[in-house]
Amino acid sequence: MAMITGNVIRGEGIAGKAYGVPTANLSLLERPDLAPGVYAGHATWGEKRLECIICFDADGHGKFEVHLFNFAGDLYGTRLSVDIKAKLSDLIPWTNEEAMRNKILDDVHRARAFFKSQKHLA
Repeated sequence: MAMITGNVIRGEGIAGKAYGVPTANLSLLERPDLAPGVYAGHATWGEKRLECIICFDADGHGKFEVHLFNFAGDLYGTRLSVDIKAKLSDLIPWTNEEAMRNKILDDVHRARAFFKSQKHLA
């Protein structure tokens, strides 16, 4: 679908603290030609290639957040490339914390199911 590269910058930390899904926020030079939504993809950091879930444009200004599966570490100030593979869902308006937590956990489940299905095709 698309390859996006940017530097990891500090975000607000809400996804990690409130929902247990920490994200790397990418600083992009230009807005990608991508519809707002939640996507599955692969992130490349150095020599590592990791499955990830991407949230694009939740703020209406092109915010690009990436949650790396099975990763712990500090990415701030480093470069991350993201190969977007599939759209998982549309964004929903924020109504309350419980609804957002359920939406995020559902998207994580969808992403894991997507990657599992891809392994069966390989």
